[in-house]
Amino acid sequence: MLTLKFGGTSMGSAKRILDSVEIMIGRAKSDRISVIVSAVAGVSNSLQAAIDGCITGGNATTYVESIRKTHVEICGQIEAELKGFDAKEVLKKIEINFTELEKLLAGVASFGECPKSIHCRIMGMGELCCVPIVNAVLQAKGQDVIVLDSRRFIFTTGNQAEGDVDYGRTAIAFESYKDGGKNGSNRIVLLPGFVCSWSEHYDDEPKMGLLGRNGSDFSAAVVASSLNSTRCEFWTDVDGIYTADPRVVSDAILVDDMTYEEAMELSFFGSKVLHPKTLAPLAAKNIEAWSLNSHNPEARGTRIGRGPFESEKNVGPVRGISCLKNTALISVSGSGMKGRTGFASRIFQAVSRAGISMLLITQSSSEYTISFCVKQAEAQAVEDVLSQEFDLEIREGVINKIKVQEHTAIVSIVGDGMKQNCGVAGKFLDSLSARGINLLAIAQGSSERSISVVISGEFGDIAVKAAHLFFFNTAQPIEVFAFGAGTIGGALIDQIRDQHDKLLAQNIDIKVYCIATIDGMILDGNGLDLSNWREDAKKATEEASVDEILEFVRDTKPLNPVFVDCTASYDLPNRYLDIFKAGMSIATPNKRANSMSMDFYHELRRVANENHCRFLYETNVGAGLPIIDTLQNLFNSGDKLTGFNGIMSGSLSYIFGKLDEGKKFSEAVLEAKELRYTEPDPRDDLKGTDVARKALIIARESGMDIELDSIKMNSIFPEGFSIEGTTEEFLKRLPEVDSYFEEKMAKLKKENKVLRMGASIKDGKVSVGMLEVGPEDPLYGVRGGENAFVFQTERYTPIPLTVRGYGAGAGVTAAGVFGDIMRTVSFNPMK
Repeated sequence: MLTLKFGGTSMGSAKRILDSVEIMIGRAKSDRISVIVSAVAGVSNSLQAAIDGCITGGNATTYVESIRKTHVEICGQIEAELKGFDAKEVLKKIEINFTELEKLLAGVASFGECPKSIHCRIMGMGELCCVPIVNAVLQAKGQDVIVLDSRRFIFTTGNQAEGDVDYGRTAIAFESYKDGGKNGSNRIVLLPGFVCSWSEHYDDEPKMGLLGRNGSDFSAAVVASSLNSTRCEFWTDVDGIYTADPRVVSDAILVDDMTYEEAMELSFFGSKVLHPKTLAPLAAKNIEAWSLNSHNPEARGTRIGRGPFESEKNVGPVRGISCLKNTALISVSGSGMKGRTGFASRIFQAVSRAGISMLLITQSSSEYTISFCVKQAEAQAVEDVLSQEFDLEIREGVINKIKVQEHTAIVSIVGDGMKQNCGVAGKFLDSLSARGINLLAIAQGSSERSISVVISGEFGDIAVKAAHLFFFNTAQPIEVFAFGAGTIGGALIDQIRDQHDKLLAQNIDIKVYCIATIDGMILDGNGLDLSNWREDAKKATEEASVDEILEFVRDTKPLNPVFVDCTASYDLPNRYLDIFKAGMSIATPNKRANSMSMDFYHELRRVANENHCRFLYETNVGAGLPIIDTLQNLFNSGDKLTGFNGIMSGSLSYIFGKLDEGKKFSEAVLEAKELRYTEPDPRDDLKGTDVARKALIIARESGMDIELDSIKMNSIFPEGFSIEGTTEEFLKRLPEVDSYFEEKMAKLKKENKVLRMGASIKDGKVSVGMLEVGPEDPLYGVRGGENAFVFQTERYTPIPLTVRGYGAGAGVTAAGVFGDIMRTVSFNPMK
């Protein structure tokens, strides 16, 4: 005997029912089977909505008609597909249930309430209506099937809506349907799930009851146990059980095998695994449970049983990660608890009397505090009963006021392999710490197969993502939000597009979630398709908004969001603090933020650190050259800057290099402008403001507290030459200074020197202007757009540390920004 259970999604349409029946027939070819079916998808919700609506005066007929219509449409569609299926005859059998349902709902509407017994009769209608449809399909396909009413075979006591199964009485009822029994000849035994027979006491007249949460699953387990099935299959709409909820972790891994104990731990703490009460009767008789996909029956599925399994050989210590949301952490504390017996007993008894179950318990070693979790909806009731229980002690100050921390989540890692592996707990806590998630409580099961932490509910999903990344070595995500898609930003997005597949092979999953330009903004929570991103960006109708991005990040909580500012904006850096506070790292070539006030410079770093975010700006100074990172490593190791000279502008490097070749200054400037080495207005380069900002950043990185207006600006132009007016007017006057530069170059040539434009740091002062350098100087041969940075430090003396290379161009700068983005993850590239 095999037992098969088909959930609501497997009964969700005519096609789903027909597909599910084919699975049943396939199984029945080799084994006798018992089949438990749920209500048609959505019907149970409709029944609950009908109850709620009728309590407030809704029309019973309207609700019943909607549910009837669902079944009529399914029967009509099956009849059109399956010869021998008589829709009219099936609906005639179901109509009995609709008639009763309308009477029950009418009573609810009349009295404005729904007693538990009526609630049970109404909520079980979905399964009772589905069975005749499945039975008719099986018979139309020539199958040997018998229908059993679960209300005559599964017996419960206790809570009518969530009964405790009387396994002995239930087994007796099923006795004749076991192999060898007088009624055990049928190949297929079909039963409705969820419903049962309930009586408060053994001898009482039985009434219709329900099996509560996951009732149809539980029905299947009870039937499998009573019929001594060899295995119990649960057919749903997913391929099996995953290492985490796939809706939260997109690359969650399908688990091949799992022990009963692992599955029970995971399901208790919120995972979408079979409920512990479902697994208990199967584990008791060593019946394997299989989670299978009726939409993809070829998939292997997940087996739950008694280990060890062959598949465990290459499996890590953790089998799954779960998150139980909507919980509250209750803490009872006080100096009077230490060394006093009976306090814990009073806490637990008071909560038990209120009919509330504790989800997790932890106690401080000082005996000062006992904390436990309950469902969020029960928090107020628990606070009330404990406040009443310890009223005297609270008034006397022996016990503190009961503390309730609402809206928490319990995140758990589960795996039998945790027993044999050291460092699992540390790895788990490291994964949460890496995302700046604070722990409110920690608990470990005595079995050593689970560790649970209580955190703020808003971080539940991100905690699962972080832990999954650490334990299952799945692709490390980078979610890029790009502001500015011009020359540099556009090149960056192209590079991300072109490198995506290669990085994914190295376990780095980089996606661009947002592109914002002056034309508008496109945003996609699954990552943008970058194949035609420029055309897509032009069609954007939504205005670019930092606030919308921040709201999106707070709502969706991506694991590694990186805000990339590739604009030249003076205003956007003012939002950097807000961006950090939203949990986003920042990578930018925009020098504005680091050249604002010294107070803002320090505040940026303080807020970034507080929010565990990275502030990455390697391209602020040398485009793609490794300047900032090199300096930070030097100074963090204790070295100190004693002097600096540098050519930090590709356009000025090009212009002054042309003077070496005998070009007139005005011709060199025009040539650089035509090649787009300079800004549209060359004065933006020639005034040295950009060089000053770069020098300021280097000075600050070396530890100097300095403002931009403290930098001495030495004009490259002779006194009396005006740089005012329009760009065209300035360029027309520029030949007036050709003789000035020719005289300078002639003089320097005699001294075997050349003229360069750059910045210097010496004796705590920063200056920008022309530099006269000889052959022994590292800046002597720098020309043609090259940059060069010459650092003299306590360790790099007398020979300075020199970094030289191409320091301009969209591709080089974009690559530098890309490098910064990659620094938000740690990985070892695969060769």
